Amino acid sequence: MGSLGLISGCAGDPPDPRIEFTEQVNKDLATAYQPAHNETAGWDAIWQLDQQSVDVAWLAPATHERVPLIIYLPGLGESASGGAEWRKAWAQAGYAVLSVQGHAYDQSIFASAQALDGDFRGVASSHYNAAALRDRLSTVQKVLTEVRARAAKGDAQLAAIDWNQVVVAGFDLGAQTAEALAGALEPGATSGVAIQPKAVLLLSPYVEAGARSEVFAQISAPVLSMTGQEDEDPFNWVSSYRQRQVLGESVTAAGSVQLELNKATHKTLSGTELFHRPVKKADKGSEPSGDAPKSRGHKHGAKPGGDFHSPVAGEPAPDPKQVAAIQAIGVAFLDSRVKHNPAATEWLQKGAPGWLLGAGRLK
Repeated sequence: MGSLGLISGCAGDPPDPRIEFTEQVNKDLATAYQPAHNETAGWDAIWQLDQQSVDVAWLAPATHERVPLIIYLPGLGESASGGAEWRKAWAQAGYAVLSVQGHAYDQSIFASAQALDGDFRGVASSHYNAAALRDRLSTVQKVLTEVRARAAKGDAQLAAIDWNQVVVAGFDLGAQTAEALAGALEPGATSGVAIQPKAVLLLSPYVEAGARSEVFAQISAPVLSMTGQEDEDPFNWVSSYRQRQVLGESVTAAGSVQLELNKATHKTLSGTELFHRPVKKADKGSEPSGDAPKSRGHKHGAKPGGDFHSPVAGEPAPDPKQVAAIQAIGVAFLDSRVKHNPAATEWLQKGAPGWLLGAGRLK
């Protein structure tokens, strides 16, 4: 009777797909490049800088040694906690990761009149323009100034940053900011941020319609750009993944790599909440929670309700090999270009193409 009770109780909860998914990702990673593995420590905070609220997240190896810094910029509609899958992998591999998102670009955008009216393309147009980009670049500079000040006042974690080994990384809207930080600006324009990145990592790189290849050729640091056939912009702002490929095809810095994935969706590339908890019986009929609009084809007047790339919204679950590829290629690229690890360089050149198999291509 007791056993039957336990069985019937468990039968009410569907199996958690995250467990099998994580096991498969780890199985794929076990046959890829093997980076260092560190314990990590971090925090999340809201900083008030010049009367501006900025969401900041820190994740770094739990070590007293000096470490390279990755400045990570999340996508439109995400908080600084975005990109958790990738930030964790980078921190475990030995990099401090500072994620920055101004409140004007986080989940609050979905409470705007345009979003509530279903005009997500309008939302995008007001956040990808030149003025908004200058605002985000200014925010990054303010945060970095604050980081240096806190380090000088005795913050041991921030004092461990090696400012000669800085990487800029970003997803979606954050990729646009990262590109500008790396030098991809119109002639005469400057980012206003006093850093010279050693490498650039772009997830779903931003390329506006009609962008000139010469702009991206200005980036002097090696670039890893990652996109693919399923990388569809939920705001309907970037018309095709082929538009995103223009960046990878235009950069000329030695050591640059473009990863073209076969099945990675825009959501997968974000590295944010790839799986939600399974819906229990008691949850039936309730609306799923999330922080972005639904996918293409949303109706005028529709409100953002739910994760636009979750299985609940009709999209297939993330492909574990695609997730493993983003993680493995990203860490190998960082170790090769920043730490100059010969094993990472050799794997990128010789091992990675065969390891990818049908998951994608390296160029």
